Amino acid sequence: MANYSDIKGFTVQTLSSDPAASVADTGSWASVASLNTARSDSAASMAGTTEAALVAGGYGGGIVANVELWDGSSWTETTDVPTAVYALGGTGTASTAALIFGGQTPGSPATNASYEWDGSSWTSGGNLNSPQRYRRGAGSQTAGLAAGGNGGSPPLTAETEQYNGSSWTEVGDMNSARTAGSMGGGASPYTAAIYFGGYTVPDKGALTESWDGSSWTEVGDLNTARQYVCGSGTSTDGLAFGGGVIPPITTNTEAWDGSSWTEVANMGTSRYGSTGTGASSANALVAGGNTPSATSAVEEWTTTATPTTLAKITEGQLFFNSTTNTFKETITDIPPTTWSSGGNLNTGRSDASGAGIQTASLIFSGSVSGSGTGKTEQYNGSSWTEVNDLNTSRENGMNGNGLSYSAALMTTGNAPPRVANTESWDGSSWTEVNDVNTARTDGASSGSSTSAIASGGNTPPHTAATEIWDGSSWTETTDLNTSRYVCEGAGQSSSSALNVGGYTNTRVDNVEQWDGSSWTEIAELNTTRYSVGITVAAPVNNVLVFGGESPASTPGEVHTEFWNGTSWTEMNNLSQARWGITGSGTGGASALATGGNQSPTAGVEEWTANLANKTITAS
Repeated sequence: MANYSDIKGFTVQTLSSDPAASVADTGSWASVASLNTARSDSAASMAGTTEAALVAGGYGGGIVANVELWDGSSWTETTDVPTAVYALGGTGTASTAALIFGGQTPGSPATNASYEWDGSSWTSGGNLNSPQRYRRGAGSQTAGLAAGGNGGSPPLTAETEQYNGSSWTEVGDMNSARTAGSMGGGASPYTAAIYFGGYTVPDKGALTESWDGSSWTEVGDLNTARQYVCGSGTSTDGLAFGGGVIPPITTNTEAWDGSSWTEVANMGTSRYGSTGTGASSANALVAGGNTPSATSAVEEWTTTATPTTLAKITEGQLFFNSTTNTFKETITDIPPTTWSSGGNLNTGRSDASGAGIQTASLIFSGSVSGSGTGKTEQYNGSSWTEVNDLNTSRENGMNGNGLSYSAALMTTGNAPPRVANTESWDGSSWTEVNDVNTARTDGASSGSSTSAIASGGNTPPHTAATEIWDGSSWTETTDLNTSRYVCEGAGQSSSSALNVGGYTNTRVDNVEQWDGSSWTEIAELNTTRYSVGITVAAPVNNVLVFGGESPASTPGEVHTEFWNGTSWTEMNNLSQARWGITGSGTGGASALATGGNQSPTAGVEEWTANLANKTITAS
């Protein structure tokens, strides 16, 4: 008898374009008509939209008073600013109603002057309360906001001032004094502004602060720290693009969704000290800047989706793209993923244990200058915070347990001597619980604080002993097939786990899988090694292994491999060769590589695989 589905078929959604994670994710930069006068050094003020904008002042072979208007296709010179000025701030919601302020004029370190533009001429406005260069603005000509800058005393300021159309009033300061950041190109309302990037002492060029009309709040950092950065949008929807000095000149573009920054398509030309505008992450304009010499180049950011037309990307969805005439599936695209830098540990270490996911991770114990530590640190996706120490300082313990960084388990290690101690973490403190039956160092563990498995280790000598944790006590169970130590484990409970790599009398590439009652040898690693990093909270058919020490690369490996439940596949390497890494994460799509035995031992790398729309092909 025929199935109904064979007769009727299945309905697959038809879309004119591929789904995307956000409107900004569909964006790209394209070159448009150049300025008539090249200018740089965060020297221009821009107001309006990407179809009607204004650039005033700047530095191009000298300080200029030149002003140009943009009509969406070309630039036209118009009435000059009364005084040549650069490093100024500006804002405005239309090219016929702009406000510029501060900056540097010939013969002065900084000015407090303001000028208002009515579409044809400039009029002096109320002076800032203090002379400032590189002060940034938001809002309109009659309801404006200015923040940060330098040129006064102290050199950097957190001052914020509000303009009512005739005078400036000091309001709540930023949390960090800084200069040469961005406030979204002046297009954001003065009650919902955002300030990001810039120069501080010590430099923290990734800091982002959000303004609610009365005070500033620190929010998610930029992924790429930088000064002289440009931007567009508001406190809930914007872009950051370009910048320099930290790092050198960049094309990097990031989209802001109100809580975090995401990297999107880069500009065509690296530049810093440019000027930018735009109302949201859907549209933006960047003009001039240093490349490193002053340029007249202009680029426009456009998106193929709007908030009302965006088809949200979802893993596992099937669809037909009517434009390309192809069937597609949305998958987690692991192979092209690369490692990127994360926030450094407060205390560099190797041979530590960990738990959690990439954006909410915990590291504890480890070797610091050759001695065990009890220090525990918590990661929020960008920075580490020290929390309560272990009761027993140690190194070379089991590699870690816990999908949640608020419920972890620390097992065994070298205090010295070797210890059987187990401690449980409840999100704020460690409590000693029942010991393992066999004291050891350098074993593998995986699971959670209520259901875990520990295997292998150095007793000495190396052991195959395996024990199960039920939330209150350890029970001995079936041994590994191959005894070993400096091996690592992955798995989310005591019923399913991997034991990977290690050392017997030599390095081994062996991998064994636990099914709840016994170990089975499965496909070996491509690179023989021990003391690797691993996604400890991973399902056993979705595991990432990275770094370690191998005969071919001593000391320290960069190789990354992905396990799909059947075979190991080489992925993009770590940027830093090291061993004794602490791993955390939930599998091939997300991982954190923390510390290790190669300098810098405080270094952290992040692995994040994105969703991708892949064409379905028939074989």
